[in-house]
Amino acid sequence: MSSPYVPRNGLQEPLPELPFSSPPPTFSATGARKPKMAPPITPKRFTRFFTPRNSTHGSSSVSLGTSGRQLQDITRAAINRSKNASSRTTPRKTVNFADAMVENSVETPKANTRKRKTPYLSPESSPAQSSPSKRPRFVTPPQFDILEDDERPAFEEPPLHLEPIRRLKSLGATSRKLQRSFGGAISIGRGFRRDHCTSWQEQTANFYSTSDDCHQLPNDAPPFCTASCNTNSLVAVGDEDGWVHLLDADESPAIDFTKTHVSWRAHTNAIMDVQFSSDDLYLATGSGDQTAQIIDARTQQCVNVLAKHKSSVKQVRFQPGEDKIVATSSRDGAVQIWDLRCKGGNINVHSAWGPNAPYASSIRTLAAAHADSVYTSAGSSTTTTKGSRDLMGKSETFSRRNDISVTALSFLPIGRQHLLLTASDASTCVKVWDIRGRYSLRGPAIPISTTRHPESHNRHRHFAINSLTLSGDASRLYAISKDSTVYAYATSHLVLGVAPELSTAQSTKQYCGVGQEGLGPMYGFRHRNFHAGSFYVKASLRKASGDQPELLAVGSTDGCPVIFPTDENFLKRESRRDDEDELPEAIPQTSRPTLARNTSGGRFPSLLADTIPIYEHGTPLIRGHDAEVTGVSWASNGTLVSVGDDLRVRRWREGTRARELRLEGEADGRRWQCGWAAVENGFDDDE
Repeated sequence: MSSPYVPRNGLQEPLPELPFSSPPPTFSATGARKPKMAPPITPKRFTRFFTPRNSTHGSSSVSLGTSGRQLQDITRAAINRSKNASSRTTPRKTVNFADAMVENSVETPKANTRKRKTPYLSPESSPAQSSPSKRPRFVTPPQFDILEDDERPAFEEPPLHLEPIRRLKSLGATSRKLQRSFGGAISIGRGFRRDHCTSWQEQTANFYSTSDDCHQLPNDAPPFCTASCNTNSLVAVGDEDGWVHLLDADESPAIDFTKTHVSWRAHTNAIMDVQFSSDDLYLATGSGDQTAQIIDARTQQCVNVLAKHKSSVKQVRFQPGEDKIVATSSRDGAVQIWDLRCKGGNINVHSAWGPNAPYASSIRTLAAAHADSVYTSAGSSTTTTKGSRDLMGKSETFSRRNDISVTALSFLPIGRQHLLLTASDASTCVKVWDIRGRYSLRGPAIPISTTRHPESHNRHRHFAINSLTLSGDASRLYAISKDSTVYAYATSHLVLGVAPELSTAQSTKQYCGVGQEGLGPMYGFRHRNFHAGSFYVKASLRKASGDQPELLAVGSTDGCPVIFPTDENFLKRESRRDDEDELPEAIPQTSRPTLARNTSGGRFPSLLADTIPIYEHGTPLIRGHDAEVTGVSWASNGTLVSVGDDLRVRRWREGTRARELRLEGEADGRRWQCGWAAVENGFDDDE
């Protein structure tokens, strides 16, 4: 030892003896405390420990067993070799697992140099087929037999049922124009110039009324009738107290519809009907005081008094093209024809007017126009409803039912203005009269013809007619029946067979014909919001003018007027739908014909089994009135005026404001004192 161990405190102590025989620890020259120990395993021992027993150092050839060679082949695969792996064998100083594999008796599958013929099946559920990407180069088709014509098996092909083409329920204007450009369908009237490419809802959906379009009548007298001028926008309204009110229906902002243009009292009783002459210079009124008046509209003075009826006057009409001829009908069952150019003198003196009144002369009387005739023969009695007489010499006795009121009158237009149409509250039949003829006063007057009753009325009972209205070209006659139906007649079918009275060159006959038969109604209009429960419910027609279509407006006891489009192209297009659509709040209906079915379980109450088409398309004007709507009239500018028992006179205009009122709701009082046309759900949706 070179130097003793000297601790830091400077004391010398003897070194402890080591328990094993090992070389003494060496200390670094720097004087570190940790002794350097020899490694327990030298590099030589490391190599000897990890070298297999059967391998010798320095020899490149090693005798391997079968398993070792197979393992060596596995390691020589291309996936496990690097760039220089092909020229290199198993590393020398690595573990050889050949002996371990022999001890565990693990058999490695033998490598087969031949290509496998059977495809590898993955799971048992996979089909035994080749990959679709591998196509054989040559495919041999299977053999098949060629059969002769007589050897072929007979089989029936299943029938091919094509689905029907279903037309849309409602076509917009754009789709209809496109359809017409491709030719349309001839069977339903499309593809022609008369097809205006609109739906019936578009013609009636734009009517509305605001607070500025409401006129409140004074004196608590409900209005009964209304009529419009032919040359200006003035409208006359007659009320229960005998007053006539003139209102201006012009849409100009300078015109205040809430104020009356002029008012005066024409009768001491209720005014049942009013009408202007063709030049609007005269106004005819029929009243419950059993008289009618011809009033100068400029001075409001009575010009003529028509006093010959024995009961209240129901209707009064000017003859077209000749304002000096007037026809009146009364509850007494008679129809009087007046000539204003002839003075009546003291023949017809009324107690309310006295002898000095300007009475007019009656030139023709149709007594008991709608009465039944009863004749007896040999103790038997027979009743005929056509007014025909027994020409066999039998004794006759006529029962004059003066209580059958003649409720409606209408002249045919110029060219046939000598023909007069009448209806009553006894039945739904229309009679045609020639005012040029002479009628006997011994019994009921005999008309030229009488239309048939609707078949549904014959099975149930007869209903009255409240109003008669002609279309713009006089080809259709619309009659309001008390069964809440508007029946449409063809004026060319009012008389069947040869009728000399229809000729304009025919001279006046002493007696008219024996009562021929005409056809019944062609179709009808109904709506759930339309009910004709009283005599005062009337109708009015707007003639087609410019871009305004022809429309028929009717009053209703339900408190809202209803508008029906009269264009029959719509009737051809609409088909019957068996499904019941969801009804909106105001229950407007879609159009569909109803043929020979009991409608008591349908959309509207009815006990009739109809045999003619009944169309339900129509638009109610809701929220404008709170009571029965009686009279309606179309002003010359196309606006509708309606009167009701709530003492209101409403003006209905056309515009986009109607759609806004339907969509705005009740917020902020935007619907206060307003009314609008109620349409079906989804109509206001954008296309």
